[in-house]
Amino acid sequence: MAHTTDLLGRNFTLGITGTRSGMNDSQMCELQSLMEMIYRENGVTDFHHGDCVGVDVEAARIAQKIGYKTICHPPIKEDLRAFHESDQILEAKNHFARNRDIVDSAHLLIVVPWQDQWQSRGGTWYTHDYAEKTGVDIVVIWPSEEVHKLIKQGR
Repeated sequence: MAHTTDLLGRNFTLGITGTRSGMNDSQMCELQSLMEMIYRENGVTDFHHGDCVGVDVEAARIAQKIGYKTICHPPIKEDLRAFHESDQILEAKNHFARNRDIVDSAHLLIVVPWQDQWQSRGGTWYTHDYAEKTGVDIVVIWPSEEVHKLIKQGR
């Protein structure tokens, strides 16, 4: 990641997708370290998120603290919307369309799942699979052992 712009002159862009349940502590630390490293290496960086509760808004807050330009792709359905005060708020779209827009805007998609393995259903994995299909680079920040403890507790 030694460039600050692509061939079209756009800033380096990150996209995020993840669980509405939010990140555990290890995922939060790993995400923040990754985002700080990318920002140091690329300078002005755009951060695209879907403005839902959980990972989207947690990551957007981290991005703003670091200095990223935050770009919100809000869902039409507002029941799980976080209403993050991003630098730019785009037109609301259905979840699938806005998830594709996030991927299409990104050089790198960060995936922060609740599950400890790939799933055939759900918005996080739909977005992951779309990025994989379109050739966008992906980093998955797995929940590891902590998720198994919560599952055993019935959460």
